[in-house]
Order: sequence, then C-alpha cells, then structure tokens
Amino acid sequence: MLKKLLLCVGMLSVLATAGCMTTEPTIYSWPHHKRRIRAILDDLHEFHVDFDRVMFDMEEYPRELDY
Repeated sequence: MLKKLLLCVGMLSVLATAGCMTTEPTIYSWPHHKRRIRAILDDLHEFHVDFDRVMFDMEEYPRELDY
C-alpha cells in the first residue's frame, strides 16, 4: 500500500513540476494546457534518451522510416 502511495505521489510531482510557469490564472486556457502537455512529453522523451544512453550505451540516431 505504501509503495502505491509513493508511486502516486511521485507521478503527481512529475506532472506538477513539468510545464510552463505563469502568473496568470489559466484554468480554462487550452493553449496553456497544450504547452504544459508538450513540455511533459518533451521531458519524458529526454528522460527516455538519457536512460537508453546510460543503461544500454545507446546513442540516439535520427533515422527516416521506410514505408
């Protein structure tokens, strides 16, 4: 039970700290939420790249997909 609680607190702290900082109340502002979601996704991508580089000694090489 404690592990689940700590996991929830950790995930909420990630979501609460990522994004943009503003002084205006933006509860109903879609552009604000869009920027915040984009910043979270960019942070998760950077974490994924860093994790692969450190744990698996993999570098990120951009490649084009062949369809």
